[in-house]
Amino acid sequence: MEMPKLQPYPIKTQHFSLVSKLWRLLFRKRQWQLIEDWHYVLPNKRVVVVPQGFVFDGSSYPAIVWLLYSPTGLLLIPVILHDFCFQYNYLWAVHDDRVFKFKQGNGFLKWSAFIRNVGVQRNELLLIDYFTWLMCIIFGWINWLSFQKKKENELFPKDYNNNKKINSTK
Repeated sequence: MEMPKLQPYPIKTQHFSLVSKLWRLLFRKRQWQLIEDWHYVLPNKRVVVVPQGFVFDGSSYPAIVWLLYSPTGLLLIPVILHDFCFQYNYLWAVHDDRVFKFKQGNGFLKWSAFIRNVGVQRNELLLIDYFTWLMCIIFGWINWLSFQKKKENELFPKDYNNNKKINSTK
Protein backbone atom coordinates (compact mmCIF):
# COMPACT_ATOMS: atom_id res chain seq x y z
CA MET A 1 0.00 0.00 0.00
CA GLU A 2 1.25 3.41 -0.90
CA MET A 3 0.99 5.98 1.85
CA PRO A 4 -0.85 9.24 1.15
CA LYS A 5 1.25 12.27 0.27
CA LEU A 6 0.39 14.99 2.74
CA GLN A 7 1.22 18.62 3.31
CA PRO A 8 0.80 19.95 6.86
CA TYR A 9 -0.75 23.36 7.48
CA PRO A 10 1.02 25.48 10.07
CA ILE A 11 -0.70 26.25 13.35
CA LYS A 12 -0.27 30.00 13.59
CA THR A 13 1.03 31.33 16.89
CA GLN A 14 3.00 34.41 15.87
CA HIS A 15 1.58 37.75 16.98
CA PHE A 16 -0.87 36.11 19.43
CA SER A 17 -1.01 36.58 23.19
CA LEU A 18 0.50 33.96 25.48
CA VAL A 19 -2.97 32.74 26.48
CA SER A 20 -3.99 32.41 22.85
CA LYS A 21 -0.78 30.52 22.05
CA LEU A 22 -1.38 28.12 24.94
CA TRP A 23 -4.98 27.63 23.81
CA ARG A 24 -3.77 26.77 20.32
CA LEU A 25 -1.13 24.43 21.71
CA LEU A 26 -3.68 22.51 23.75
CA PHE A 27 -6.76 22.56 21.54
CA ARG A 28 -5.90 23.36 17.94
CA LYS A 29 -5.58 20.42 15.60
CA ARG A 30 -3.15 20.49 12.74
CA GLN A 31 -4.73 20.31 9.31
CA TRP A 32 -3.31 18.21 6.49
CA GLN A 33 -3.96 18.32 2.77
CA LEU A 34 -3.62 15.49 0.27
CA ILE A 35 -1.28 16.75 -2.43
CA GLU A 36 -2.31 14.04 -4.88
CA ASP A 37 -5.12 11.53 -5.28
CA TRP A 38 -4.71 8.70 -2.79
CA HIS A 39 -5.88 5.21 -3.71
CA TYR A 40 -6.62 2.69 -0.99
CA VAL A 41 -7.58 -0.96 -1.39
CA LEU A 42 -10.32 -1.97 1.05
CA PRO A 43 -10.43 -5.41 2.68
CA ASN A 44 -12.94 -6.52 0.01
CA LYS A 45 -10.39 -5.49 -2.70
CA ARG A 46 -12.44 -2.48 -3.82
CA VAL A 47 -10.26 0.52 -4.67
CA VAL A 48 -11.37 3.84 -3.19
CA VAL A 49 -9.91 7.26 -3.96
CA VAL A 50 -9.64 10.29 -1.73
CA PRO A 51 -9.11 13.24 -4.08
CA GLN A 52 -6.19 15.64 -4.16
CA GLY A 53 -6.97 18.80 -2.23
CA PHE A 54 -8.89 17.08 0.57
CA VAL A 55 -8.10 18.85 3.86
CA PHE A 56 -8.55 16.97 7.11
CA ASP A 57 -7.59 17.24 10.74
CA GLY A 58 -8.93 14.04 12.22
CA SER A 59 -11.77 15.94 13.89
CA SER A 60 -14.30 13.25 13.00
CA TYR A 61 -12.57 11.18 15.68
CA PRO A 62 -13.53 12.42 19.18
CA ALA A 63 -10.84 14.35 21.06
CA ILE A 64 -10.69 11.67 23.76
CA VAL A 65 -9.12 9.36 21.17
CA TRP A 66 -6.47 11.99 20.44
CA LEU A 67 -5.39 11.93 24.09
CA LEU A 68 -4.41 8.28 23.73
CA TYR A 69 -3.42 7.83 20.08
CA SER A 70 -1.95 10.19 17.52
CA PRO A 71 -4.24 10.64 14.50
CA THR A 72 -1.16 10.80 12.30
CA GLY A 73 0.34 7.63 13.73
CA LEU A 74 -1.24 4.20 13.39
CA LEU A 75 -4.67 5.78 12.95
CA LEU A 76 -3.68 7.88 9.90
CA ILE A 77 -5.32 5.65 7.27
CA PRO A 78 -8.63 5.26 9.14
CA VAL A 79 -8.57 8.98 10.06
CA ILE A 80 -8.29 10.13 6.43
CA LEU A 81 -11.07 7.81 5.30
CA HIS A 82 -13.22 8.65 8.32
CA ASP A 83 -12.91 12.41 7.85
CA PHE A 84 -13.75 12.11 4.13
CA CYS A 85 -16.76 9.86 4.85
CA PHE A 86 -17.99 12.20 7.57
CA GLN A 87 -17.64 15.29 5.37
CA TYR A 88 -19.14 13.90 2.17
CA ASN A 89 -21.12 10.80 3.27
CA TYR A 90 -19.61 8.71 0.45
CA LEU A 91 -16.26 7.55 -0.93
CA TRP A 92 -15.07 7.64 -4.52
CA ALA A 93 -14.49 4.14 -5.85
CA VAL A 94 -12.89 2.85 -9.03
CA HIS A 95 -13.84 -0.21 -11.03
CA ASP A 96 -12.36 -0.67 -14.50
CA ASP A 97 -12.71 2.78 -16.11
CA ARG A 98 -15.67 3.76 -14.01
CA VAL A 99 -15.49 6.19 -11.08
CA PHE A 100 -18.50 6.28 -8.79
CA LYS A 101 -19.73 7.34 -5.38
CA PHE A 102 -19.41 4.30 -3.16
CA LYS A 103 -21.95 3.83 -0.35
CA GLN A 104 -23.43 7.30 -0.82
CA GLY A 105 -25.67 8.21 2.12
CA ASN A 106 -24.29 5.37 4.26
CA GLY A 107 -24.79 7.35 7.47
CA PHE A 108 -23.05 7.71 10.81
CA LEU A 109 -23.32 4.18 12.19
CA LYS A 110 -22.37 2.42 8.97
CA TRP A 111 -19.40 4.73 8.31
CA SER A 112 -18.20 4.23 11.87
CA ALA A 113 -18.36 0.43 11.51
CA PHE A 114 -16.77 0.64 8.06
CA ILE A 115 -13.81 2.62 9.36
CA ARG A 116 -13.46 0.31 12.38
CA ASN A 117 -13.15 -2.61 9.97
CA VAL A 118 -10.54 -0.74 7.91
CA GLY A 119 -8.57 -0.05 11.09
CA VAL A 120 -8.74 -3.68 12.19
CA GLN A 121 -7.64 -4.88 8.76
CA ARG A 122 -4.92 -2.24 8.39
CA ASN A 123 -3.40 -2.20 11.88
CA GLU A 124 -4.48 -5.55 13.33
CA LEU A 125 -4.97 -3.88 16.72
CA LEU A 126 -8.45 -5.03 17.66
CA LEU A 127 -8.51 -3.47 21.13
CA ILE A 128 -7.42 -0.02 19.90
CA ASP A 129 -9.68 -0.07 16.83
CA TYR A 130 -12.73 -1.21 18.79
CA PHE A 131 -12.05 1.36 21.52
CA THR A 132 -11.75 4.09 18.87
CA TRP A 133 -14.97 2.87 17.24
CA LEU A 134 -16.77 2.90 20.61
CA MET A 135 -15.61 6.47 21.31
CA CYS A 136 -16.85 7.48 17.85
CA ILE A 137 -20.25 5.90 18.53
CA ILE A 138 -20.54 7.62 21.93
CA PHE A 139 -19.09 11.05 21.10
CA GLY A 140 -18.92 11.28 17.30
CA TRP A 141 -22.53 12.38 16.74
CA ILE A 142 -21.66 16.02 17.37
CA ASN A 143 -18.96 15.96 14.68
CA TRP A 144 -21.21 14.02 12.29
CA LEU A 145 -24.04 16.54 12.64
CA SER A 146 -21.73 19.53 12.21
CA PHE A 147 -20.17 17.99 9.08
CA GLN A 148 -23.61 17.22 7.62
CA LYS A 149 -24.79 20.82 8.14
CA LYS A 150 -21.87 22.17 6.12
CA LYS A 151 -22.03 21.82 2.38
CA GLU A 152 -18.48 21.18 1.24
CA ASN A 153 -17.45 21.77 -2.37
CA GLU A 154 -17.34 18.39 -4.02
CA LEU A 155 -13.88 17.09 -4.84
CA PHE A 156 -13.33 14.81 -7.82
CA PRO A 157 -10.41 12.44 -8.32
CA LYS A 158 -7.92 14.13 -10.65
CA ASP A 159 -6.77 10.87 -12.21
CA TYR A 160 -9.99 10.71 -14.16
CA ASN A 161 -10.72 13.17 -16.92
CA ASN A 162 -14.13 14.43 -18.00
CA ASN A 163 -14.44 11.74 -20.68
CA LYS A 164 -14.90 9.05 -18.07
CA LYS A 165 -18.36 8.55 -16.73
CA ILE A 166 -18.93 9.49 -13.10
CA ASN A 167 -21.81 7.59 -11.58
CA SER A 168 -23.56 7.54 -8.26
CA THR A 169 -24.29 4.14 -6.78
CA LYS A 170 -24.54 2.34 -3.46
